Amino acid sequence: MPRGEPLMKTPPASQAPRPPSPGALPAWLRHTLRVSLHLLCDTAALALAFRAAYQLRFHWAWLTERLPIAGTDPGWELYAQILYAIVPLWIAVFWYAGRLYTQSWTSPFDRFIRIAKGTLLGTLATLALTFIFARLTYSRLMILMAAPLATLFVSLTQALVLKLDGWMSAFETTRPLLLIGGGKVAEVIRENVHARHPRVPIHELHTIPSPDGLIEHAKQNGVGEVILLRGGISHATLLELAEACEAAEIGFRLIPDLLELRLGEVQMDDSLGLPAFHLQHTQLTRANFAAKRAFDLLFALAVFAALGLPLLAVALLIRWDSEGPALFKQKRIGLRGKPFEAYKFRTMVLDAEAGLHAVRDRNDQRGGFFKAKTDPRVTRVGRWLRRYSVDEFPQFLNVLLGDMSVVGPRPLALTTGEMEELVRLFGRTARKRTNILPGITGLWQVSGRSDISAEQRFSLDLFYIEHWSLGLDLEIILKTVPAMLSARGAY
Repeated sequence: MPRGEPLMKTPPASQAPRPPSPGALPAWLRHTLRVSLHLLCDTAALALAFRAAYQLRFHWAWLTERLPIAGTDPGWELYAQILYAIVPLWIAVFWYAGRLYTQSWTSPFDRFIRIAKGTLLGTLATLALTFIFARLTYSRLMILMAAPLATLFVSLTQALVLKLDGWMSAFETTRPLLLIGGGKVAEVIRENVHARHPRVPIHELHTIPSPDGLIEHAKQNGVGEVILLRGGISHATLLELAEACEAAEIGFRLIPDLLELRLGEVQMDDSLGLPAFHLQHTQLTRANFAAKRAFDLLFALAVFAALGLPLLAVALLIRWDSEGPALFKQKRIGLRGKPFEAYKFRTMVLDAEAGLHAVRDRNDQRGGFFKAKTDPRVTRVGRWLRRYSVDEFPQFLNVLLGDMSVVGPRPLALTTGEMEELVRLFGRTARKRTNILPGITGLWQVSGRSDISAEQRFSLDLFYIEHWSLGLDLEIILKTVPAMLSARGAY
């Protein structure tokens, strides 16, 4: 850091420290109330789901006519009694498998995925119990019908409790937080803290002060916790700072500078019997990869089932508009750098790649990508297909073949030097894009498409790789449709 820079950073207005909360609700009490409300409301939601499923199965004439009831209606009293076993079982599944109550701060999409996962496991466990106690008569169809209702009702109760928790945050007793350091990690911490505790004032220091200077600053501003974001200091200095904070009854936490370089990849590992870090280059473990692959296959099959005839009509339109095949094949870089042939609807004249050198000066992009708003090689139909991203739909064939995923970084062309240009601009980190299957859509496609800079695209691709989840995939897919219809940044 250059000499002469002020010690105290003045944050922008949007990030300025907020006034301390006058409330008298301790953080531990707010947490206890939130978890208690979750348990109470989710219990009511599960009971309501089973009650509604019972009414639909045994008293909905349309269903009973098509799927007659085997035997007699045992009455709601029988099912009400087994709820004393089923509801605690499902709550335990939500707690331990879905982590709904131990990790409350997740996106709505990730929360929905966790609820759906818990519902699936709870349903399977309930069905297993019905086979164990086969001497009693239970409608397994009713139990299956309760699953989607439970997913819906629990999602609503979770949203309601989080809304109440947001209201409680206004009354929470807060003490300012002091961040020493800056950069990407500081931005993430500010975001996360204000998402959970909106009224917490956050102060920042650029440089690491002396222990006495730190305590003096903390006392003057009523700081309750210090977070050190800068590494590269001696162990002795670090221990002095930590001991000074402990003596002043101020919380102290350290985030190693390794996280600045590999944010999202550093994982705790206790397999050696001691706390250690290891680098996980993506969030896709084998189980996660299998889950993502299963989702891709189901989604691709659903797309072809729903849009098969319209896509055939598009192919005929391309053949009518210009000479050449309807599909265009191009070598792309796939998982771990393995090349594959990507399919797209042809939007350019035949042998357009041979004329690439003649239009290089029209390129509107950096970072290894070639995009020209006035590319003369694009056909009339091709311009319309590109505008609404219809040309990308044949890549669902690549999804079925296992070369691509529905969501992921854009696959780079093998013959046009896109990867080499990314490595030149961003270093070897650019090769991280090949640690995951390339995708049809992704974060930067729903964030402005070709209108955002190469640096922004690269950052968004890395963020996706480091923070992957099924919930994030679902969120991107849902945002892709309005992005396609708006045609913003498409050419």
